[in-house]
Amino acid sequence: MTRKRRSFFIIFLLSVTVSFPLLVRAEDTSSGPPESAFLQAGDLIWPKKPGAVVPYNSRPGEAGENDATRWRDDKEAYLKQVRSEPSPSPQEKERYSALQKMTYEEFVSSYLADRPAGQPATFGVGDLSVGHVGIIDIADGMPFVVEAIMGLGVRRISYADWLRDHRGDLIWLGRLKNVPPEKRSAVLKTAAEQVGKPYDFWDFNLKDTSGFCCSKLAWLSVSLGAGFPPDDDPNPERILWYSPKQLMKSKHIDLIVNPKPY
Repeated sequence: MTRKRRSFFIIFLLSVTVSFPLLVRAEDTSSGPPESAFLQAGDLIWPKKPGAVVPYNSRPGEAGENDATRWRDDKEAYLKQVRSEPSPSPQEKERYSALQKMTYEEFVSSYLADRPAGQPATFGVGDLSVGHVGIIDIADGMPFVVEAIMGLGVRRISYADWLRDHRGDLIWLGRLKNVPPEKRSAVLKTAAEQVGKPYDFWDFNLKDTSGFCCSKLAWLSVSLGAGFPPDDDPNPERILWYSPKQLMKSKHIDLIVNPKPY
């Protein structure tokens, strides 16, 4: 082999060695959570414990028998609030009717598993349910997660601490398609502006910034930051929740880390 050919061969090997891990990372989803270096500002991240129903309150490790009771109590409090209004809107009347009949099992099927109404389902099939989503922030090269958590409100937590909270979870990572970095940064900026706001699962206006659940925070951040709603529905007043799983199904998102069918 001539010196010129040998030099070319060495350069080729070095370029493959340097670039190969980055190429593999998007495909290799079985070796644990996404590495910090792979994350970009404005990415969306969904955690899910294998074989477990995601808790209604989205806090890791807290799903259990009290979850259904908590949801029913919160539902009754919301219905009482609507009943106290002298002139509820048509949307509130429709929502009241839907919630009055809804059981916790139906809530799990519709919100956590995004299963259309009327479709048979076995309650408790946790692998079908993804119930939480956060937004990636990058500051000085270090990743953080901005998320809305019941009891904590909208918070910013280091990715390392977030992973400790979700030890053993399956983790999906999504990136907005055809959205330039500056607009993905604007998605994160919108989310970061909400840090410190209270958690509110029962506010169905997705543009009301007084309180947030996790998927409402993501919907608003994408809508304002990227310039389009992730579900292509610009109407912020919803009859029921916009769920983390609906967000995951958005045609505007590439699931670049996808550990298993959801």
